[in-house]
Amino acid sequence: MKKRWICGILAVILALSGCTYAGGNVDGLLRPPRLSDEQNDIWLALKKDMQGDNIKLVYPQRGENRSAILLTNLDDEPGEEAVAFFQPATSSSAAAPIRMKVLDKLDGEWESMYDMVLDGTQIEDVSILNVGTGIPLLAIGLNFVGDGSHLLRVMQFDGKVLNTVFSQNYQAKGIYDLNSDGKDDIFLVETPESEVKTWAKLYSYQSGRFITAGETLVNPEITRYANILKGYMAQGEEAVYLDGYKGSELMTTEILSFDREQEKLINWTYNGETPQKYPVDRVPLATCYDLSNDSVIEVPGIRPLPGYEENSTSPLYLTDWYHFADGQYERIQSSFVNSTLGYMLTFPENWIGKVSAQKTTQENEILFYEYHLGQDPLSGALLYLKVATRSEWVSEKVSSDYELIDTRGQIVYLAKIPDSDSDLKISIPQVKEYFSRII
Repeated sequence: MKKRWICGILAVILALSGCTYAGGNVDGLLRPPRLSDEQNDIWLALKKDMQGDNIKLVYPQRGENRSAILLTNLDDEPGEEAVAFFQPATSSSAAAPIRMKVLDKLDGEWESMYDMVLDGTQIEDVSILNVGTGIPLLAIGLNFVGDGSHLLRVMQFDGKVLNTVFSQNYQAKGIYDLNSDGKDDIFLVETPESEVKTWAKLYSYQSGRFITAGETLVNPEITRYANILKGYMAQGEEAVYLDGYKGSELMTTEILSFDREQEKLINWTYNGETPQKYPVDRVPLATCYDLSNDSVIEVPGIRPLPGYEENSTSPLYLTDWYHFADGQYERIQSSFVNSTLGYMLTFPENWIGKVSAQKTTQENEILFYEYHLGQDPLSGALLYLKVATRSEWVSEKVSSDYELIDTRGQIVYLAKIPDSDSDLKISIPQVKEYFSRII
């Protein structure tokens, strides 16, 4: 089945690895969100309130709220407050303090209500928590440049002051309703100061404070976490997927769920004693994702294509995608991912273990071929995939042997199938079915 990815998985792959599955380049930039007219008015009021101090906005690095100026209702009164994050514009240090200011609109003008300096040197994310009281909580994830640590601060606004109701260091974090009570919970991976073991904990808000609703040990081989995602296991049970590094050259995935009847967290991939080996132990080139947009999470396993080894120069890889169900991983498909050129090619089952790929001398072109040790790849050529500009295609600068299989803006994706009598040969309609853009 042909599946569409969105740009999130490309961002994850690029951010994690610093390298790609295959060469080439398609230009793309991620910019902070542009301020709305209302946010621009808040920005002007903020600068006025700072009495001429030169300041710059600080943007959250991830999450749904990416703006440096957040409009939301922080109390039980009608109307929205503004939360702004900024720091001195003259500072060239990444460790410059971040300030947060709450503003309210009074008689048509934005005025400062509260100002504080935040811990941390970067804002990881900002969330608005619904804890069932009618008054939302403001949750801010903070990073510390240098030591890689993280701090979560959860605050409540009483109309004048932001009061901290929860504060905790963490290695990974998610805001979810895992116990299905209609309220947001806090999921953290943390190492308590008095312990050497690392725990996953679920915190629920009750009677004005957060209490531990469940906890379980996590894999001690994981040194840091790169991605956290909530979805479902294949049998339909809700779960949290954690992608983490085992050292610097290996990644794995942990899967946890909350047992509502027993009110406890369960780690499906670590029994608290001996770490297991799984087919998703992999080089750090991809993280979990919902490929088919059905909320069932796919977990990647990475293996070199035939003819390559892990220590090869610029190896190309095949990604095996797994579902997790009833304590076991089941492979559902395998794909060649070209993160830089922005596409994925799902391999037919009869290609797996028999077909490899290599860059050609042509720009932005990959050759897929039937692999035989010691044979010239051209003798087993099955498919060429090429990325070009629309103008190159229209002006016939690209050979007429290619056929158009997809487009994105001014980018065209082309395929060419050479003559072959191989049992592995595929057709252009099949290529279109197996091909997906990931940007």
